[in-house]
This record gives sequence, structure tokens and C-alpha cells, in this order.
Amino acid sequence: MADANDRVSEIAAAAGPAVTDSKVPEPEVPGPEVSDLKVTAPGAVEPTTADFRHLADAIPQLAWIADGHGSIFWYNRRWYDYTGTTLADMRGRSWSKVHHPDHVLQVVERYNTAFAAGETWEDTFPLRRHDGVFRWFLSRAEPVRDAEGTVVRWFGTNTDITESRDAEAAVRRSEERFRTLISASADLIWTAGPDGGMIPPLPTWRAYTGQTEADYAGWGWFDSVHPEDRERVMDLWRDCLASRAPLHAEFRLRRRDGAWRYSDVRAAPVLGPDGSVREWVGVSSDISERREAEDAIFEAKELAESANRAKSQFIANMSHELRTPLSAVIGYSEMLAEEIEDVGQTHLLTDVGKIESSARHLLGLINDVLDLSKIEAGRMTVESVDFDVAAMVDEVVGATGGLIGKKDNRFVLDLGEGLGRMQSDELKIRQCLMNLIGNAAKFTEAGTITLRVRRPEPDRLAFDVADTGIGMTADQLGRLFQRFSQADESTTRQFGGTGLGLAITRAFAKRLGGDVVVESAPGRGSVFHLVLAAAVRSDDGGATAHPVTIKPEPEEAAAEGGGEAPRRILVVDDDPAARDLLARFLKREGFSVTGAADGQAGLTLARALRPQAILLDVEMPRMDGWSVLHALRQDPVLVDTPIVMVSVKNEQSLAYALGATDYLMKPVDWERLKRVLDRLQPQRDGTILVIDDDEGARERMRFTLTRAGWTVVEAGDGQQALERLDGVTPCLILLDLMMPVMDGFDFLERLRQRADGGLVPVVVLTAKDVTPEERACLDRQAERIITKGSLSLPDLAQELRDLIPAPAR
Repeated sequence: MADANDRVSEIAAAAGPAVTDSKVPEPEVPGPEVSDLKVTAPGAVEPTTADFRHLADAIPQLAWIADGHGSIFWYNRRWYDYTGTTLADMRGRSWSKVHHPDHVLQVVERYNTAFAAGETWEDTFPLRRHDGVFRWFLSRAEPVRDAEGTVVRWFGTNTDITESRDAEAAVRRSEERFRTLISASADLIWTAGPDGGMIPPLPTWRAYTGQTEADYAGWGWFDSVHPEDRERVMDLWRDCLASRAPLHAEFRLRRRDGAWRYSDVRAAPVLGPDGSVREWVGVSSDISERREAEDAIFEAKELAESANRAKSQFIANMSHELRTPLSAVIGYSEMLAEEIEDVGQTHLLTDVGKIESSARHLLGLINDVLDLSKIEAGRMTVESVDFDVAAMVDEVVGATGGLIGKKDNRFVLDLGEGLGRMQSDELKIRQCLMNLIGNAAKFTEAGTITLRVRRPEPDRLAFDVADTGIGMTADQLGRLFQRFSQADESTTRQFGGTGLGLAITRAFAKRLGGDVVVESAPGRGSVFHLVLAAAVRSDDGGATAHPVTIKPEPEEAAAEGGGEAPRRILVVDDDPAARDLLARFLKREGFSVTGAADGQAGLTLARALRPQAILLDVEMPRMDGWSVLHALRQDPVLVDTPIVMVSVKNEQSLAYALGATDYLMKPVDWERLKRVLDRLQPQRDGTILVIDDDEGARERMRFTLTRAGWTVVEAGDGQQALERLDGVTPCLILLDLMMPVMDGFDFLERLRQRADGGLVPVVVLTAKDVTPEERACLDRQAERIITKGSLSLPDLAQELRDLIPAPAR
């Protein structure tokens, strides 16, 4: 640093005589004569030396002048403002004070070299600002020569380049980070030009693919794409280049070892200030392991679904195989009981009753296991029907009376006001209540069991089952609803049971829009709170039950059996009083009635219910009777349905022209209406066709039905049944589903295609676990679906009497 300062002193000494005041000296500007600088514009004056000094002070650079030897003797005002110095401060070598000590020596050496050679000098170095901060400057000096070529002056400037230098440094750091990221990333990060060609160097691409820079530069990278993927990738890449949209694609790249690996490739455009694409930045990730895992998961999923389908089929078949023999045991027990009673051997009824009771208990266990299997497989379905809550509760109480009385318990039924009706799965609700009451009866002795039913909200029903039994601890409550689990092992040993009832009850409750919870304490009994939605929709086994609004027509709510009876009449009239009168008359005549308040609803119900006949008003809102009549006659399913027009106007000609079967004037003549309906009813005798491959099942049906007054014709499969129909038109068909030669599904389809089989009611009596799809098909073609063993033979006979009255003898 001392050498540099000495040199600075030499430069200062050679600068000429010292200036004795602080006034900036006027430079003698050599070079062109003033006459050469004249301004030729009209009225302009010649610039003076002061003008040039003011110009020097106005420029943003720090300006200075040195003599021919490089000694600086003048600075512009910018220099003093930036450095905070005066001319006195800059005398001698003092100007070196504003140079950074780490750079001053190199600056002086390069300065001396350039000035000694008389060449343009240019350098960059930091200068200290008046506040002590160093900023970088680009310094430049040009020599001015006389006529002989001798350097007589040097004119120099210092331009502040700190911001641009910082920006360049930031760009360099960003590029270094980007290059480091490329090198360190497990993915392939690459850049491409606006045309889609890759821009080297890309070390990770080279390391992965084995291509050299010359190989992959431009469009050479395309050689690494699998031949089968190239056309697709090329089209996609070109579309992205044209639309400037980000690229996302999956295709195979060749690894340096020759293996084809799946890559997930993404790229985005980098836009310039004018919106044009400057370059593309992309990343390629090797996803071969992920693809292999996905393929393995997909294969496992397929295997699991296949296994689940096999399990479902096994459950369906097993239900048939288990229920069929149990149905036989129960059926023969009932037949023996009737025969024993007929011959007066009543002392044997107790033993036969035990056989039937044990068989029904075993059937209940089988049903529980099958229900649990359907719950676990997600195949539990909701079959919503409209029913009276109090009537359903009465049936439950009647069915559980024997359980309650076994241990000398007292039963209390507490029904609240306004229970009304529910639209839900009645069978599942009954099973839930029977499970809860049976559970209470099991753990209570000489106590009280209470069933309390309330409607706390219009859309909720609450069922509380309370007992005064042994109660449970908190630990036992935690395991209560687990499958195959009871309170503890001692409870199982003492009271028995499988531990499935409560688990099934909770699963049913959740599917029916509610839940079941319990309150209990040891020695103080338990209270189970079952809360359910008042209305849920039927589903296909995959959808959750959702609450719906119940607004049944009065005649629908009051109809016995709803729309399931074969002798159903659809009454379409916008007048509620007219519908009510017709419904009352028709019910007395043994018909089941469904009402519709307008033509559109009537058309929908006709297609859904396929009634035996339709009574149709003419003048209605939305869709009048003529439009409904026309639509019905265009429907291939309903084209032959008898339609009786009912109107205050006499328009018989139009009615018959449009295809009406008959025409009645309001007010209705009831005797005439009766004659019309009698004429429309098919002429059938009291014959029932029983179709079942189980000879024992047919024998039991024949025994029961014959005693009830029907004539029975039998068939061992669907094909035989079709042959039997050639000689007889039965009033009802009892149909099993699983049979050889032709099963029940095929028989139903063939039956409904026959001219004489369209209106024959069919009751499906099966041990098969019917799937939702099968049930939907059967609902369109059959009147009832009854699980074997779920009804006693006398109860079955009563069901059939409700459908078709027994013929008079």
C-alpha cells in the first residue's frame, strides 16, 4: 500500500502548482477551437468555458481532468458531492483516501500502465461515499493529443455501477443455485428454447440418459423417448409450444443402461417483458416404481373385488342351502302340529313346538350371520315402505312376549301421542326393537322391561328400551357394540348368545338415518336409546339412506297392503273428495286403491304400479285426462290396461276413439261401476301354481293351501311350470328362484311375455339371499318376495288370502 501511496504522491506532485483557495479552478479545455464549436442555429451564442464547466457539473458521472502525465488537477462538482471532500482534501495523494484499501494498489498499477502508454484507461473499483459506504464505479479516461500527437490532457469519468453489478451478481447466484439444483436433484431438470430444443449443459440429463451434450442439444433429446410414445409426445409438445400452455405428460425414457423407464414430465414457459416465450423450464421424474406400485394395487383391487364377488355369491348360495332345510323342519313341525291336533294327541304338541322353536332359533342365528356378512361387504340395502308406527310396535310386542315371560318379567308399553307413520325399512326397525327387547329380557329376571316410543320432532322417532337388569360397567359399555362380543366372558357363559344382535342393531340404525346409544350402571339396569329418521329412501345397497318428506295421498296411506295387492286400481282425480269416495267403494269390493292428484302423477304411478285398471278424470291441472289416456295407449307396457274415464261431461265418443275401455258420468253410479269392474276382472278359478324343485316344500305348500280351500298344481322347474300354464290359468303363482332347467328369473320373464300371464300375480318364495339388482327386477314382475322360514305356513296362507280371496265352495 505504501508503494501505491508513493505513486499517488508522484501524480499529485506532477499535477502543477498547488491551488491556494477552495475555488474549483477553471480548466483550460484544449482541443478544437471555439470557432469550431459555434452553434449555427439562428440567434444562438457561442458556448463559453463556463458553459462547459456547468455541463460537466450537470452530468451524473464523477468527472475529472488530468495533465498529460496523468496528474489529476480538476474534479467536477459531482465528485465533491459524492466523496464529501474539498479541493484542499484532494491535494497531493490524498485522493487515494476515497479508494478501498483492498483495491487501491491494483488500481494505481493499471492506471500508471495505461497513462504511460497513452492508451484509453478503463477499470472498475469501489469508491467511498461521504457516509462511509463504498460503491462500485466504472472509471474511464481518454487522452487528448496536440498536433504532434503528444498527450496534453486526460478526460475521465467515474460511473456508479453498484446496482447493475448487484443485479449481475444476483443473476449469477441464481444461475449457480439453478445449476446446483440441477446437479443435486434426483429428477431431471432441463431448459429448452422457445422452439422446444434443449439448451446444454444439463448434467443430470446426461447422467440419466447417457446422451452427450451434442446428442441431446436441440431436438436430440427426442431420441431418448420410447418409439411407441414419440408421436403422442411430439403432438402434445407442439401444442404446448403453440399455445404457451404448461406441459404435463407421462411417457417412457431410455435410461443409460437401455432400460425404458416411465417419467412424469412437466414444463412451463418463461415469458419475456413483451409476453413472448424466452425459454421453457421442465422437470422429468422417474415414476416407474410408482407405476409398478399402482399396477400392483390395481391387480390387488381386482383380486379383492373378485374375492368379494365370490364371497357375495357364496353368501347368496349358502343362505339358500341353510334356509331350505330349516324351512323344511319348521314347515313339517307346523304340519305335524296340525295333524296331532286333528287326531287329538295334544300331549305331543309341546315336543313338536320345541322342534319348531329350535329350528326358528337356528334360522335366526343364520340370518344374523348373513346380515353381518352383508354389512361388512357393504351390501346392506334399505327397502322403504310406508307403515303405521303404533301398529308396527304392537307386532313387535306380540312377537317378544314369550321372551319377556321366560324370566317372570313385566312388560310396560308407553306410546306417546302423534306417532303417526314412518316411511322406512319396517323389517329392519322391527329387528332392531326385537334385538333390544330380547337383550333386555336376557339380562333381567323378575324385573320390568319398558318400551317407550316418542316423536320428539316431525322427522325423528325415538324408541327407548329400559330394563331393571344387571346393568353394565363403563368398561363393558366400551365393548358392547363390537361384533361377536358381549359385556365379558362371564356374561357369555352365563347368558349365552353370539354377540351379534347389538352390532347389527347399530349398523341398521346408522343406515336408517340414526343411531343407538346406551346408559347403564351395575345393578341399576340399562336404557337403550334408538333414534331413527322418520323417512328414508330405498336404495340399491350403495347409497346412504337420506330423509325424505312423507306426503302420501289419504287413500294410499289407508290402503291395506299398499300397491302390492294384485287387484289394484289407480284413481286419477284432482278432487280429493272424489278420490276418497271411489277409494271407499273399491275397498269394500276387495280392491287395493292408489290415488293420484293430477295427470302427471297418475302417469308416473301407472308405469310404476301397473294397476289392474285405471279410473281417470278428464279435467285436471298440469296434464288432463285425454293426454294421460293418449300416453297410456302409447306405452307398450300399459297399452292393454283397462281405463275407465270419469267426467262431468258426456264425451263418450271421444273417450272410445282415444282408446278408453268405458266411460262413467259424475256423480258415479256405484252399481254401474261395480258391473264395469266385474267385467274387467280376469276369469280365474281358485288354482295356485306352486313351482319349486324341492318336493318336500311342494308337499307342505299343497297341504296348507288345500286346507285353505285352493286347488294346487305343482311344477318342479320353470319349464314344467310353463307347460302347466297351457292347461290352466291360476289365480296365483308361488315361485322359488333357484331351480334346475329354468330358474325363477327366467320363468318370470317368459311368463310376462305370454298373453295369459301378464296379470297373474306371482309371489316369490325363496331361501336365496336376493341381491338389490335381483330385487329390483322382481319388484317389477312379482307381487311379494317372501324369505323361506320367515312366515309360518298359516301366516303364508293368510298372506295369500289377502292377495286372492279363496274361491267359494
